[in-house]
Amino acid sequence: MEIKKITDMAGTGIFLDHAGLVDYQKINDILEALKSSPEYRSLNKTTGKRLYCVLNECLENIAKHSAKKTAFDIKFQPFIYSRDQNNKIGVKTGNAVYKNQTDKLKKDLDRINQMNDENLVSLYDNIINKEIVPGANGAGLGFIIMKLKSGNSIDYSFTPIDKDFSFFETNILINKYIMRKLIFEKTASSPKVILDPEKNEFEISGESRPPNVGAFYGEILRWVDDYTLNLLKSQGVADSVIFNFDLEYFNSSSAKYILDLCKQFALVRSKGKSIEVRWKYEDDDIDMLEAGKEMSRISKLPFEFVKKEN
Repeated sequence: MEIKKITDMAGTGIFLDHAGLVDYQKINDILEALKSSPEYRSLNKTTGKRLYCVLNECLENIAKHSAKKTAFDIKFQPFIYSRDQNNKIGVKTGNAVYKNQTDKLKKDLDRINQMNDENLVSLYDNIINKEIVPGANGAGLGFIIMKLKSGNSIDYSFTPIDKDFSFFETNILINKYIMRKLIFEKTASSPKVILDPEKNEFEISGESRPPNVGAFYGEILRWVDDYTLNLLKSQGVADSVIFNFDLEYFNSSSAKYILDLCKQFALVRSKGKSIEVRWKYEDDDIDMLEAGKEMSRISKLPFEFVKKEN
C-alpha cells in the first residue's frame, strides 16, 4: 500500500500494512506516517513506544536480511502488517531468506524464546558490550529487543520457495501497557505480593501480620483501585483476571484489608468484567477454608476453593 494511506486507517484497528522491499529512507517514511496516524496516536505512550520499537526492528530486518530475487512470485514479496487485537497488538512479517540462513535463525529464535526477561537482558548486555565486528549481524539482537518489548515469544515459520530460498514469517503479539506492576517479597511477617498485569499474575501468599498493616495494604489497595479503574475503562474482551490468595496465616488487622480487596473485586465483577478469586488451603486447615468462605459471603464474591497438594 502507499505510505500516505497509513493516515487514512482511522477506526480500522490497522497500524501498518506494507508490502515490498524497504530501504532506510522507506523505513523513515513509514515510521513518520505511523507516528502521525490516528490509530497510533490513540495508544498510551508506553504501548506506542513498544509498538514503534518492534516495527522498526522488523523493518530493519527486512531491509538487511531479505533475499532479493526478481523471479519471486508476488506472494513471496516482503510484507509487514500490524493491527489491534483487543488487549494486544499483532505484528506479522514475511520475507525471503537463503536456505542456508534458516538453521541460524531457528537456533537464535528458539534460544531467545526459552529465556526469561532477566536472562534476555543479560544476553543483550553481553552482546552490546562485545567488540563490534564488521559485517556481524548482532547475534539476534533485534529478536531479543522484540521479545523484551512485546512481552511474548516470537512465533515463526519457514516455507520452502525453491532449492535455494525459504519464506521466513514471524508473528509477534505486543502486550498493551496497563500500569506498573507491584511486587513485594515475602518476609517473616508479611506475605509475598505479585500484581503484574502484563503477565496476568495476581497473588498474595504467605503469612500476613505486617507491623504497619495500614501502610502495607494501603499501597496494595491503591494499586488495585487504579488497576480496576483501568479494567472498567477498557473496551473489548480482555483476559480473565484470576486473583490467588495462598495464605498460611493472617491476623485480624490483615483480615479487614483482605476483605476490602475482595469487595473491590466484587464491584468490578458486578459491572461485567471477568474477575475471579482462588482461595487456596491445606487439606487439614479447616480454619483457612472457613475464613475464605466467610470472606466470600461478606464480599458477595464467589470464590473457587483450591485444596493444595501435600
